[in-house]
Amino acid sequence: MGYSFEKLPQLVDMRGKLPSNGSYVNVGVNAKTTRVWHHSLTNSDLAGSTAEAFARFHVTGNGWPGIGYHFVVEPKNLIKGPDGRMRARIVWAHDPGVKSYHVGNSNKQAVGICVAGDYRSEKLAEATLLTISELHAAFIRDGIGKEDKAHNEMPGYSWKPCCVFDYRAAFYFNPPVKVVQPAPLPGEYVIQEGDTFFSIAGQDGPAGITTEDLIAANPDVDPRKLKVGQVIKLGKAKNAHTPVPGTPKKPQETYKYPLPAGVLKSGAKGEAVKQLQRALDAVYFKSGVNDGSYGPKTVDAVKRFQMVYLPYEVDGVYGPNTRKRLQAVLKSKGY
Repeated sequence: MGYSFEKLPQLVDMRGKLPSNGSYVNVGVNAKTTRVWHHSLTNSDLAGSTAEAFARFHVTGNGWPGIGYHFVVEPKNLIKGPDGRMRARIVWAHDPGVKSYHVGNSNKQAVGICVAGDYRSEKLAEATLLTISELHAAFIRDGIGKEDKAHNEMPGYSWKPCCVFDYRAAFYFNPPVKVVQPAPLPGEYVIQEGDTFFSIAGQDGPAGITTEDLIAANPDVDPRKLKVGQVIKLGKAKNAHTPVPGTPKKPQETYKYPLPAGVLKSGAKGEAVKQLQRALDAVYFKSGVNDGSYGPKTVDAVKRFQMVYLPYEVDGVYGPNTRKRLQAVLKSKGY
């Protein structure tokens, strides 16, 4: 027996067709009690405001098996219905019973719907409102979930600026309610299922806190081995590595382990390579003899570093992103 939402003219079935690196567990639709509404914090007209782009970010940036949302509403892609009205496209990414990553420890009982757009500044277009209302009505008919909540109404996520549109009003047949605004950013945060440093500081993360800040503020935490229930510094991490706006940058030569600019890769030689080798040694990614030659051992050391701190860019090449992460780790060790 199929779902009624499958008959929506604006729905496109992309299950199994989006970027992935593994699979989630299907716990069954009967386990789903809550329909959780998100927005992407990316302007709705951007090329990256699509399910495919979100899937790529979730897989390569967060290290997740696949896209976190079950459904993505794409306002930039319009589809005309049989009544002649335009609707925002719906991408069906997972069966409703799939336990994907989008609300931490509540993933098992939650169906995730993301409406692409940054509704801190944008307004929901008519085509988007029509799609939201029709999709929600179909969920009711299909018995998928028992209640609706925004991301920041879920346990542990009150600080999330997601979603800041009146999703209940968009259902039309429910009375409007006051939008739940993000709570003040907590000084510390308890890790939930699916969390990574990259997702916490990512698309819907707290403004002003970077992955480098989290690394520098949490020197004893391995980003590859986060555990549910683990406590990390969040609000307290702000500017732990990223300087306060207007603060002059500290010259590289004043650091104990100055880092070279530019790109270094296999075959490079010189003082810049020596600087990189010394810095890697200082944070326990040994590269052998510091001879200024970017050979196999240095490539291996850079790859090992990237596997921990830059898991979506493991290529053995030292560039701007590896430099930023390495500088943050050096700072976390007191260098």
